Amino acid sequence: MVFPLRLFRRILQYIGHVERWLGVALIAIMVIAITTQVFTRYVFNRPIIWVEELATYSFIWSAFIGASLGLKYGRHIKIETFVDYLPAHAKAASRILINLIVIAVLWLLVREVGKIIDIESRSTSVSLPWPVPRAWFYSIPLAASCVSMLATCVYLVLVEVATLAGAKGIDTKEGVMGMPPSAQSHI
Repeated sequence: MVFPLRLFRRILQYIGHVERWLGVALIAIMVIAITTQVFTRYVFNRPIIWVEELATYSFIWSAFIGASLGLKYGRHIKIETFVDYLPAHAKAASRILINLIVIAVLWLLVREVGKIIDIESRSTSVSLPWPVPRAWFYSIPLAASCVSMLATCVYLVLVEVATLAGAKGIDTKEGVMGMPPSAQSHI
């Protein structure tokens, strides 16, 4: 049981690394786009119309990718005051329950956003220099983020179940990705 979980974790770590680099690229696109917009507006007095829309869409994608990456690092907000007083098995059971609730919500989101993708694909971006279906800027980032978080939550449930079953050698402390790079520099 440990080998499949390690393989699952490696796949999620790879996805996490891709998400991190996509996030960095999207933030760079936002900075360059907004800097270009300010420069062309105030220096040339001729703003580029589509740059603001590009920055907005980059922001939307980076927010959803960041949510998925935050879950992989275990950085989402948690209130563990009550859970800290529970015995080890009850802690694991509570984490399983919470992740199962999150899985249910994410599954509902994925199912419903699938219907919206079809509707949003009928219209295209307003000012980008090429026609891109609007679903690529609203529904698809949400769906991609939800699928990634769904896989992460399934992994977390499987880890807790394996730990309850007595499996050894499974790291559950730092999330799927380990500690975030910013936290590693403070040690």
